[in-house]
Amino acid sequence: MRSPEFGKSSEFSAVLDTRDGRVFCKGVRADRPHSWTLRNEAAVSPLLPASLAPQLLWSVIEDGWHMLGYEYVSGHYPSLSRASGDLDVVGDLVVTMADVLTPCPSAALHSIADRWGSAPGWAAVYTQSPADLDLWARAHIGALATLERGVYLDGNTLVHSDLHPANMLVEDGRVRVIDWAWSARGAAWIDTAYVVVRLMYEGHTPEAAEAWAMHVPSFAKAPESVLTAFAAKLSGMWEYFGRSPKARAHARELANTAREWARYRLS
Repeated sequence: MRSPEFGKSSEFSAVLDTRDGRVFCKGVRADRPHSWTLRNEAAVSPLLPASLAPQLLWSVIEDGWHMLGYEYVSGHYPSLSRASGDLDVVGDLVVTMADVLTPCPSAALHSIADRWGSAPGWAAVYTQSPADLDLWARAHIGALATLERGVYLDGNTLVHSDLHPANMLVEDGRVRVIDWAWSARGAAWIDTAYVVVRLMYEGHTPEAAEAWAMHVPSFAKAPESVLTAFAAKLSGMWEYFGRSPKARAHARELANTAREWARYRLS
């Protein structure tokens, strides 16, 4: 058994060397509030083609733990830096995801619109009125709160909704996506929009990040007003959660990046 570099969102993760080969194992205690994400992943994984994701081998609930075992995939996390050779394969990936996962393979999946509808954002940040709030955000918080209330995410695509380099593995010129815990039914352009923020986080300008995304048909067809509302909602959620004492170290930096995208779209 070895501790992997990925799977850190779970309470337990390991690569198991078994007589049948390597297996990636992850799990959470079944009574934890966030254990629904692993149940969601267990339900979604059998619906995913092998070309897009490692195959689920087993799902076990025993002694208070929910454990998943996956086909082991070697590979490297793609780089999204400006000079990266991985940008093209990641672009191919999001195009393929939107095509292959539309229509959504299960009508029973909850919608991302429902999940985001109850998530706090700029309105909650306004209520907190933090003294260190970015000056631009403070001046535009009313407009941001209005935009986030009108965000439109409905669609009939299975979206990952947490797409970033640590959830992608490049192997033999193709990318496979891991950790589908937050997957849901929604608009086909959503995963590409997440990558826009990650590109900016890695040093791309907003213009360059969106130019990359425009090669994805679903993103290119999305109305400008819809993308702007998405940027407002995402930045508001990340601003709110990034201020939590439990937030990960990079959460504030990601919140700042998402806010810069919203600022660009509102300019």
